[in-house]
Amino acid sequence: MQVQNRLKGNEMLMTDLLADAGYSNGSNYNFLEQRGITGWIPVFGKYKPEIEGFPYNKEKDEYCCPMSKPLPFKGFHTTLDGTVQKIYRTTTKDCKACPMKSTCVPNKTWRQIIRTIYDEQYLRAYSRQHSKRGKQMKKLRQSTVEPVFGSLTQYYSLRKIGVLGKAGAHKVMLMAAIAFNLKKYLKKGGRKPSCTFFEAIIDTLQRHIFAFYAKPVNHYQFS
Repeated sequence: MQVQNRLKGNEMLMTDLLADAGYSNGSNYNFLEQRGITGWIPVFGKYKPEIEGFPYNKEKDEYCCPMSKPLPFKGFHTTLDGTVQKIYRTTTKDCKACPMKSTCVPNKTWRQIIRTIYDEQYLRAYSRQHSKRGKQMKKLRQSTVEPVFGSLTQYYSLRKIGVLGKAGAHKVMLMAAIAFNLKKYLKKGGRKPSCTFFEAIIDTLQRHIFAFYAKPVNHYQFS
């Protein structure tokens, strides 16, 4: 939201967002869709868009087993970490008389399928990921986003940040980002900035540095 507000303040709109699989979860996909942003975030490897042998009927909101027995939606389940899941389950009667029970559910009385409540968002993200443009966006992310962190740690001495607190770390990363983007801009053939441009950058950096060191120091008295 902060990024969107900053972009709007400069008459810019965010329409697409690139991120790695570490940001792959249903709530993120849903958050972006609600704001009209196309998320190019690869779906986490454990997610399966389909369950082999168990086709899904969207109209009835139920699965069907290989023996043509339904697995209707039974309700929601919330895990210990707050994740909400949808439960689909056969009846004990159907499984008890099934000739495939010994291989399908040998130690249970029914077959159960658990899906995320964000299944539709996952499916759309999965479809985008495997599309032609999705593969292009993956190459773009790998060539422009991911190398930045490696460059900052290897060539900009940011393997560790030598300040205390989030505010100080934020200022360090802000200055590193300015330097990195300016260097990249010039390397890609960008127009050489004017002296006024550099003066504005220096003035901004000075204000951040002065504000950081001007913070009051807490004095502790020990008895």
